[in-house]
Amino acid sequence: MCCMDPAYLTPSAFTPPALAYLCSLTTNSSSNISFRLFSNTSPSVTTTSTPNSSTPTPVTPAAADKPPSPTLDLLSRQLAAGDYRQADETTRALLIDLAGESARRRGYVFFSEVQFISAEDLRAIDELWREHSNGKFGYSVQKRLWEKARRDFTRFFIKVGWMKKLDTEIEQYNYRAFPDEFVWEMKDDTPEGHLPLTNALRGTQLLGNIFMHPAFEEGQEEEPTEESVTATTSGQSKDDSKGRERPKFMKDFKPNYSF
Repeated sequence: MCCMDPAYLTPSAFTPPALAYLCSLTTNSSSNISFRLFSNTSPSVTTTSTPNSSTPTPVTPAAADKPPSPTLDLLSRQLAAGDYRQADETTRALLIDLAGESARRRGYVFFSEVQFISAEDLRAIDELWREHSNGKFGYSVQKRLWEKARRDFTRFFIKVGWMKKLDTEIEQYNYRAFPDEFVWEMKDDTPEGHLPLTNALRGTQLLGNIFMHPAFEEGQEEEPTEESVTATTSGQSKDDSKGRERPKFMKDFKPNYSF
């Protein structure tokens, strides 16, 4: 009879009474004994006991698969497949990686670190977004809309669909909840410039520094703003437009994103 007959393996022999174990024994030609313990509250653990050692040697389980490292090739494949949600996450990871060691340790980019991202890399990210969205998404697209909104971030957020209009008598907008209220598909009514997203939880300086990066300065002509186009087509003078103030609902908005 085996000295470790299962009939004698009670829970109290190994662990507190809260755990219950089953034991399975195997032997080999070298007289080694291996047994596997199965717990109803923890993963299985395999140990090996040898005649010359009374201490079991743990067998390390296989490491869990790590997410793929962010690369331009990965971003290209995700965008080509229309997986805009994953492409957005890869873009965010790319910016962190390209911004330097401090950003990588921290897990996010300070606005002052945008300058460390090369124009070539940032332009490559932008070109992939534009290429796989028929020119609808990308940082350069967002910058154009931001300039058109007179660099007013609240107007810009409304234009690209990062804010939603509330069903109220008075015109009001609120920030969309991440991720469910953002658009992850290419549709006819998907707002231009809706992607990629940029975290504004710590303010708009990060997004502003991306727009002002040298990657997007070359060969770009300033487009007329909505106000200047309206004034030109209607024959209004500057004096006629003096009373056109920013709507009340757009004043004192503070970004509160967590993506």
